[in-house]
Amino acid sequence: MKKDYAKTADTLIAALGGKDNITRLFHCMTRLRFYVKDRSKINEKEILKLSEISGVNWHEDQFQVIAGNEVNAVYKALEDKGVPTDDAPAANSDSSKSVVSKVIDAITGCMTPMIPALTAAGMIKVVLTLLTTFHLVSETSSTYQVISFIGDVTFYFMPFLIAANAAKVFRVNQSLALFIAGVYLSPTFVTMVAGDAAITLFGLPITKATYSYSVIPVILMVWITHYIEILVDKITPKMVKLILNPTLVILISAPIALIVVGPIGTIIGNGLAVAINFLSVKLGFIIVGILAATFPFIVMTGMHHALTPIGLNAIATGGSDTLIFVSQVCSNLAQSGASLAVAVRSKDSNMKQLASAAGVSALMGITEPALYGVTLKLKRPVVAASIAAGIGGIVGSILTGVFATQYITGEGGVEGALYGDWHQLWVQIVATVVSILFSAVITFVLYKMVDSLIGIRVDRRVEEEGLDIYEHGESAYNS
Repeated sequence: MKKDYAKTADTLIAALGGKDNITRLFHCMTRLRFYVKDRSKINEKEILKLSEISGVNWHEDQFQVIAGNEVNAVYKALEDKGVPTDDAPAANSDSSKSVVSKVIDAITGCMTPMIPALTAAGMIKVVLTLLTTFHLVSETSSTYQVISFIGDVTFYFMPFLIAANAAKVFRVNQSLALFIAGVYLSPTFVTMVAGDAAITLFGLPITKATYSYSVIPVILMVWITHYIEILVDKITPKMVKLILNPTLVILISAPIALIVVGPIGTIIGNGLAVAINFLSVKLGFIIVGILAATFPFIVMTGMHHALTPIGLNAIATGGSDTLIFVSQVCSNLAQSGASLAVAVRSKDSNMKQLASAAGVSALMGITEPALYGVTLKLKRPVVAASIAAGIGGIVGSILTGVFATQYITGEGGVEGALYGDWHQLWVQIVATVVSILFSAVITFVLYKMVDSLIGIRVDRRVEEEGLDIYEHGESAYNS
């Protein structure tokens, strides 16, 4: 039976206090993210009654509605109903937020829309690895090269993807934001960087740096361009705004991007890479285990997307990430294992269906349905998943080394599973299997321990109403 998402949208709008109460809506892979004028008008109970919704969460002034795999369909229905989306001008900017909150929101807004592209690129690399591993395609063939560059596009042209999203976050003209990203990736500039001659602009030195795969410089530059646009708009006459505004914005932004922001962004990026390397060297597998174990709770705050650019930056600067993505994978798989264990153990048909679907979704990297719909709701599974993720993270850190390729690290560098190293492939499989199995086993063990030590437990509603009345409708006891 086809779902009526238009009806779902109507219910959501009403439960959010009406369309006039919603100032902005955007979404990530699993969550609808609302900004509202008056949060007291929101009826969370009505929202949670919707079958498409598995949970809700407040992060600062952002109201998050977890819709899982149906987020795109619900978002489109809300957009069709006239709810202001992330393409619409911001109604109100909350200046009461802390600087840290604003930074996290900005990074999240820049990174979350590009997750599908990152996922696609990663899966293409997996397909390429399988093709070469089973000798279906030769590494010297044009087929291999074509598939390889298709998989590399997202990472090489990442500044363009980030600029497009940052333009929405910082309210900058999108074509100008993409123009700035193009300055960083211009083939002429890339050739000049590779050459021996110094690069200057009217005598001012331009740092030789490669900005493909980079994250931080373009985010900083689009943010600065927002203020440049405001300044230019104030000083240009109305008659020539159409011509002068974009011209002046680029003439001011481009030199700043190359001379100031680019080098600063590179320094910050290298600093983050050094920090991650320091943590990995000094704390080793311990830090991976800690991050993997706490990842479900980081997801609850919505801050997990802020870690993505740190991991991507580590790959761009050093060719590998030994912390962020290793921890994230182990945590995702642990959520999957816990959900599938609940699906096997539960006698409730609805919970079986939900846990099964959520377990498969978490296996594919989307954990919110499992986290909010199953493990967090039942409490014990989320504890089991955290323990298992920590163990899996430690095993993964000890065994797998790094996700890397000699294309980035150079001759003699480390190869990862995605680039055909069978040893790395098998030890990474061990790490992921450990996360899933430990999560499932610990979930079962915790259920057994609690049942043995505490006995039958029911929720507050059942306790107040009475088990016979609640389960069987027997009313003899209160007649």
